[in-house]
Amino acid sequence: MSNRYILTAFGQDRVGIVADVTQIMYELGCNLEDSEMTRLSDEFAVIFLFSAPQTDIEDKLSSACRRLELDKGIAAFFRPLGEPRPQTGTGILTTLHVEGVDQCGIIYKVSRYLADNNSS
Repeated sequence: MSNRYILTAFGQDRVGIVADVTQIMYELGCNLEDSEMTRLSDEFAVIFLFSAPQTDIEDKLSSACRRLELDKGIAAFFRPLGEPRPQTGTGILTTLHVEGVDQCGIIYKVSRYLADNNSS
């Protein structure tokens, strides 16, 4: 069984929000392996990939996520990850730039087209 997890958290952007979330991993002795962070309007969102030294950590993570919501107003969710799959893609890395008039559904339509054509 893998001891790897992904945690997503978001809340109103403010000083200390990353420290509040990463405190969970620190207190549980986890190793932060990768992260993505972004600010959207007045909200801040993070995604952390981390590993835990023990296998019985999920109840503690659940409690810590609830504590973040109650004490800090940060919504946090996690899930265990399986073993990483080897990358088998042989495609070409491409950047897609979409430009046009702001309209409902533009991202959906472009992403649906890509998915229908086996592109991720």
